[in-house]
Order: sequence, then structure tokens, then C-alpha cells
Amino acid sequence: MADRTARISASPAKDVAFVSVELSDDAVRLRAYFISERRRRFALPGDADSDWLEAKRQLVAEARR
Repeated sequence: MADRTARISASPAKDVAFVSVELSDDAVRLRAYFISERRRRFALPGDADSDWLEAKRQLVAEARR
């Protein structure tokens, strides 16, 4: 089964410190939706742009684990 949220690729010949992560827009969109729902439920500050950036940050962090 293919990973639908993120893909990690690193050249084994290069230093592993640099890792490229490709995220699908659908994965980011879905995560941003849940972030915005939580933000609204708890009356937290933010907007759609900050939700999108936080979604990307979370997915990249998860993919690098």
C-alpha cells in the first residue's frame, strides 16, 4: 500500500541530514481542515493560511520520523 500523505526520499550516497519530503495537496488540505475545526472549537487565534502552514509542518515532521 502506498503512503498517501508523504514520501521521503534521500540519496544513500549523500548525507542523510538532507531529506526531501513531497506532500500531496489533499493530505495538507485534510489536515488543515481538522486544524481549523479544532481552532474554531476552542476559539483559538489563527486563519486559513496559518492552518495550511501548520498542516504542512506537522506532515513533514511525521514523514521524517
